[in-house]
Amino acid sequence: MVSAKIESVWMDHAFCDENGKNSVLHIELDNGAYFMILLDSKANQPLFCDIVKGKCGEPSTDGKCAYWRNGASISLDEMLTLIRSENGA
Repeated sequence: MVSAKIESVWMDHAFCDENGKNSVLHIELDNGAYFMILLDSKANQPLFCDIVKGKCGEPSTDGKCAYWRNGASISLDEMLTLIRSENGA
């Protein structure tokens, strides 16, 4: 469990293909840490499919997770798990 809270989140679709590949979620924590994660691994999930294609606007945060208007969400712990798996940890 992480003691920091999410301060801000935003999406970057600048380098995406038509299927949403390379959709990046930017996360800034209240402790000053900043990281980015690719959402490609979640693109096959129905709610995330529209997100990675840029159809759900920008995410919001409650400090514990990022969430979108279509009901999809991803917790900070899940984000960190994705980072660890991307880095082979």
